[in-house]
Amino acid sequence: MSDVIRSVSPSDPTDEVGRFAIWDGPAVSEAVDRARAAFPRWRDAGFEARAGVLRRFRDLTAARKEELAVLISREMGKALWDARGEAALLPARVDVTLEHGMVYAEALQAGASARATYHPRGVLAVLGPFNFPAHLPNGHIVPALATGNSVVFKPSELTPAVGDWMARAWRDAGLPEGVLELVQGAAETGEALVGHREVDGVLFTGSYAVGRALREATLDQPGKLLALEMGGKNAMIVLEDADLELAAAEAALSMCATTGQRCSCLSRIFVHETIEAPFQERLIGLLEGLTIGPPLEEGVFMGPLASRRAFDRFQRMRSEAEAAGGERVFRGEITRIAPYVAPGLVRFASLKQEHPYQREEMFGPEAALYPVSDLDEAIAAVNDSDYGLAASVMSADRARYEHCVGRVHTGILNWNKGTIGASGRLPFGGSGKSGNDRPAGILATVYCTTPQSHLEHEGGLDPEALPPGFPRP
Repeated sequence: MSDVIRSVSPSDPTDEVGRFAIWDGPAVSEAVDRARAAFPRWRDAGFEARAGVLRRFRDLTAARKEELAVLISREMGKALWDARGEAALLPARVDVTLEHGMVYAEALQAGASARATYHPRGVLAVLGPFNFPAHLPNGHIVPALATGNSVVFKPSELTPAVGDWMARAWRDAGLPEGVLELVQGAAETGEALVGHREVDGVLFTGSYAVGRALREATLDQPGKLLALEMGGKNAMIVLEDADLELAAAEAALSMCATTGQRCSCLSRIFVHETIEAPFQERLIGLLEGLTIGPPLEEGVFMGPLASRRAFDRFQRMRSEAEAAGGERVFRGEITRIAPYVAPGLVRFASLKQEHPYQREEMFGPEAALYPVSDLDEAIAAVNDSDYGLAASVMSADRARYEHCVGRVHTGILNWNKGTIGASGRLPFGGSGKSGNDRPAGILATVYCTTPQSHLEHEGGLDPEALPPGFPRP
């Protein structure tokens, strides 16, 4: 572990957040071994003992939420209001898991002599993303620990300080040694962790490209669980009876929250042709008025992208809009240096979505606008995507929204709310390149456990229950 990650704030290159040793293959293996050794005692401690540790973690993170918010804002560039919202989700996840999520891991009774019990898988690897460096890995770690697993956690190499903060919080809450191991590093560290034979499952949040690589890396370990929560090319349908002020506000918020770096951020808008002009005018007005600046300043809505690499990729994709056949109708002005960006909007006259600009996740504050003539045309256009995470329908008529339910192929479908809205008491996940049918949220306890079925009998042979031709005693 001689090499180090130097974490520097994307909003201020002079602000070094910290330096963290990179874990090589042997060090990762030792961490997995410690987690494996700690697993039986944690499993056998019982739910109430585990819940006590989780509740102490809840109370501790609630008391330290401003400290965490400032760290998130410094390290990944998230505006302070946004970082505060993320920090508040850590203690909430504990309550949701203990009070509601554990019901999905309770024993299933199928009559007087048949039941199923649910048991921890063993050692689970949690690979966290940079955009929600505390909340999203916490959404895996809490249910994993509650159900009796041990965890090896690798944060994003862009947010190692937040990962270190979380590991220290668990130690302060009294989590026994080895039950949660922290390893730091980039792809090589992740590969060593994911491929380790003593890792029973991989819980991942991040891009499709990395999720695909994880599946390839575990092809020879078919018994290893993969729970993949990946990206989105999320859509909004704006019908002619929609509240335009609401629709424009939800669209702008869904495009630009976290500087467009949420897997649920909006990137495609299908608006009825009769209201396209007034909707576009309202949306551009809101995008023009967004406050962009240093994320730790109060009143700033949008900070920079998380890294120069993210900035360069976003700018390359943004430059392809015209080649894809689009007309740029808005690109905000900004005087700050990279990785700061301003929001943008591109209009397409045709519903054909063939160019990579139209099909790949951009992870920045930009959306494409398409006119549609009716609801069914809009549904077909939403479904013309390799992703299937989130969509929303803006309409005054609930029946038109209900027509979309089950017909729009996304894991999340909202009515008169943007694509970034989600409840921790519901499943969270998508189809296609968005996930592999292991939704997080309230159902995380399901993939953290494995069932064992039981047929049970008190004893004593009943000769009459024996089949014909079987010898009687």
